[in-house]
Amino acid sequence: MANRYWRSPQQARLSRRQVLAAAGAGAAAAGVLAATRGGSLLRAPTATAASEKGYGGRFQVSLPFQIDTLDPHTSVALGSTYVPRIYNTLVAQSQVDPDTIFFDLAQTMERPDENTWVFGIRPGVKIAPNNMDVPQRNMDAHDAYESFERVRTLDFATGAAFARDWIESHEASADGRTYTIRTPQPYAWFLQRLGSPFTTIPPRELLRGDTNRMRTAAVGGGPFAGSYLNGHLSLNRNQNYYRTDPNNSDAQLPYLDGMDGIPIFDRNSRRNAFLLQQIYQYTARDSVEADQLLNQANVYQGAVEPVFTFISVTMNVKRPPFDDPRIRKAMMHAINRQQYIDLIYAGDARANGLVHWPTGAYALPDEELEELQAFNPELSRTLIQDAGFELPLEINVMFPANSTIEEHSSHLPIFLQQMEDAGFEVRQDPMDFITWLVNYTNTDYDCSLALNQIYETPETPLDFQHSNGPAGDGLFSHGLQDEAIDAAIDAAKAVTDPQALVDAIHQLQRDIYEAGPTFLPIVSPFSRTLYWNFVKNIPQGLGSAGLFQSDWWLGPEVRGPSGDANCDDDIDAIDASLILQQSAGLLPALACPTNADVNHDGQVDARDAALILQHNAGLLPELPS
Repeated sequence: MANRYWRSPQQARLSRRQVLAAAGAGAAAAGVLAATRGGSLLRAPTATAASEKGYGGRFQVSLPFQIDTLDPHTSVALGSTYVPRIYNTLVAQSQVDPDTIFFDLAQTMERPDENTWVFGIRPGVKIAPNNMDVPQRNMDAHDAYESFERVRTLDFATGAAFARDWIESHEASADGRTYTIRTPQPYAWFLQRLGSPFTTIPPRELLRGDTNRMRTAAVGGGPFAGSYLNGHLSLNRNQNYYRTDPNNSDAQLPYLDGMDGIPIFDRNSRRNAFLLQQIYQYTARDSVEADQLLNQANVYQGAVEPVFTFISVTMNVKRPPFDDPRIRKAMMHAINRQQYIDLIYAGDARANGLVHWPTGAYALPDEELEELQAFNPELSRTLIQDAGFELPLEINVMFPANSTIEEHSSHLPIFLQQMEDAGFEVRQDPMDFITWLVNYTNTDYDCSLALNQIYETPETPLDFQHSNGPAGDGLFSHGLQDEAIDAAIDAAKAVTDPQALVDAIHQLQRDIYEAGPTFLPIVSPFSRTLYWNFVKNIPQGLGSAGLFQSDWWLGPEVRGPSGDANCDDDIDAIDASLILQQSAGLLPALACPTNADVNHDGQVDARDAALILQHNAGLLPELPS
């Protein structure tokens, strides 16, 4: 069991029924994967024997927009994709495959009563080498305590609503081996919120010092450590990482030397970089492009998964005219979701209701959605006039301008035309991304378009309809300011019977439609991601929980030559110098330590540097392969 990190609940201390009750995964949600797959099939990777696994190489990936921060507790954008590669979680349950739980910093989980969770801390979760003055010690329960305490008390912490509302008390044992959380009542989404990227656990030394440095540098007990500087992300292998591969003689993970994130904001440029093998994965625009690339050459593999993000329309009920439910309903009926699906995604998406369709059983059936939120611009115009306004009704809408986030630019013109057709005159309020984000966070808007985060449960979309908003304190949204709706949202969170939870969320959505929703998800597409065939064992079908996985590797064709310590395709004195600096403790990590171990003795030291210098001087014709 010590070498098993991905386990189903049956193998853990909790029974499947207990875990499903805690996580709120409806019984019907077992069919979510089958229900949310796309129409065309992508070629799956072939099986690989353990003997083919190998160390080395750096995974090359594009950054489609700027990383906001590597601080896991304040990230709201791209940074949250990478913090699970760096920091630990206690446990993470996949919301796509609820039978899968990743036990990380916690190696055991017990629930002595319905409001108490006890985590046994795994020994040997060692912090990576670093230049941030964080000792290479083992993580413990005190790190978990200080991390969740920060989330509870930090202004604008992304997970603040969870920590403040649902961690009634928490404590670390004196020996650091046990961490206990008590909730005020049963909580349907406890494991999902506990194991999200926004509640990952940095070493406490980082939290006690100048936390501003966490924006651009990061180190913890996860598989990688690294930095984000000048638009580039660089993650290096944690040589102390605790996990091993039980299917490969307990070889230490990760296999990769690191990951490099390259800023490529334009889709065509990302595609070209993928074709030129400058990056190793590419998310196609739609199924047509994905199938075209797969059919061109037998060098790619691919996967289809539902996308849990979406563009939404958020209205502020504390500002006219959106304080009138008739205007909110007019906005709702002005949206033709099929047009977004056809024009942006070539049919490779589905319409969202108040709870987006990738959550499976929690979303209302399509036929009911077609009735509740029917596209009807004539009805929109009637509702505007019934509310006492003349046509067209002028409204202010803010949005990020000149954003490298493709969804913003593709949705905006369709939205503007649909609003005009339905009797609205949109006064556009374009902003740079940071200004827009500040205003959106502070609910300083009349109406806004937004690309929302990955929401793998119905909780956050429904919290946008709550008076406290999705992050508490009225951040991002003031909800409907409806006490009955607030009470129903709160009550649903405590429902732990799977089918009863599905039923409660369905009825809650119907009630919100009747009240006039303030938050309208538009559509969610399918993600069709292609990889070069030399990318092996990439995690699939696990949602954000898969970001914690580090079992994948690269084929020998891209691992780099022996001696190339900095991965610049040259073997020279610079490589020897870097090896000497690293072995002397002056560098926390090398870009390609596998290449640097020239004599393959498991150590990177002066002997490797000497072999490189001899080779450069012509005294050694060939380096060991």
